[in-house]
Amino acid sequence: TGFKVIGFEREFSMNDAYGKIPRFWDEFAKQYLKPLLASDDPQTEIEKAICDCGIGEYGVCIDDIGKDGRFRYLIAGNYHGGSAPEGLTLFEFPNMEWAKFRCVGSMPGALQSVNTKIFQEWLPGNAEYKIAMGANIEWYSQGDGSLPDYESVIWVPVERL
Repeated sequence: TGFKVIGFEREFSMNDAYGKIPRFWDEFAKQYLKPLLASDDPQTEIEKAICDCGIGEYGVCIDDIGKDGRFRYLIAGNYHGGSAPEGLTLFEFPNMEWAKFRCVGSMPGALQSVNTKIFQEWLPGNAEYKIAMGANIEWYSQGDGSLPDYESVIWVPVERL
């Protein structure tokens, strides 16, 4: 079966995403994560959704805008049902196969390096798989993303040729 995510959405350009997406994460951490870690008492519907759904576990790229290299990006978590607070976006992935690529190293460099290799080396000319949907998911483990042994994973939806 497929699954749904919920999160904060912004549009980015392929040309400057590697610089601007980390700033989006910094804003999210400053506005929501640091205050929630300090108080551990969610007050608003958005703060409750962040805690209940684990918003911040995923970075979701969705290439469905169809204009000049722009795509949607969500700082997201698992959606468990119910109403979504205003300001958050829901997105549903259909049931499909995923290729998963492990990343080890400090963020965002380690993840960006693996992402570049996937889309410039692994996918082009791949005799076994093609991309199944204009999307991918970044999974982030808990812990300090600046450490050299930090782990994350990139999920790419694929179909067999």
